Amino acid sequence: MEALALEAKIRENKGKGYAKKIRREGLLPSVLYGPEVETLPLQVQTRELEKIINKAGERALIKLKVDGKEYMTLIREIQRSPVKGEILHADFYQVSLKEELETQVPIVFVGESPGIKEGGVLQHLLRELDIKCLPTKIPEHIEVDISGLGIGDSVTVGDLKVSEDIEILNDPDTVIASVVAVSAAEVEEEAEEAEGEAEGEKEGAEKEASEEE
Repeated sequence: MEALALEAKIRENKGKGYAKKIRREGLLPSVLYGPEVETLPLQVQTRELEKIINKAGERALIKLKVDGKEYMTLIREIQRSPVKGEILHADFYQVSLKEELETQVPIVFVGESPGIKEGGVLQHLLRELDIKCLPTKIPEHIEVDISGLGIGDSVTVGDLKVSEDIEILNDPDTVIASVVAVSAAEVEEEAEEAEGEAEGEKEGAEKEASEEE
């Protein structure tokens, strides 16, 4: 993965009021931390960070430039508005290019499943993989080929073939996806809905009991 450059400045003030002010100016409150750097409150151009995310995803390797110094970083966490999904805050974690780290990468399905053509439904059971590798070897995603899946077939973590530079940390027996008959998919969906309703009723009863107290 190629590092993408992003300019940052030290954020001199803190607090919710100041954060709202700079957001209106197109700036994003951020923080940089890591094993070889003191925690620094920063601000970056929101639009520039969005460009990086759109190009390389939220696991992008970013060369953060702060007052003439460069830090190789990964986005550790992004906080978004629950309503509009706008970025509100970003955490940048400084990494060493010589040390392996653990992270997650998204799964992308490729190929056409004959089982789906026969009327089956693809069930996504795992959407990200836990991996360990050098920061420069982090892939944007890992492809999972479903072209061999008929109805009743599944693909597991152990079936994946990845570069020797990457170690997958998930249990090899973990099912990533399976193709099931429509009736089986409907039964599972109904069971999940029933479970959700039961959980909602339980929470409602607990809330009522709490209010009575």
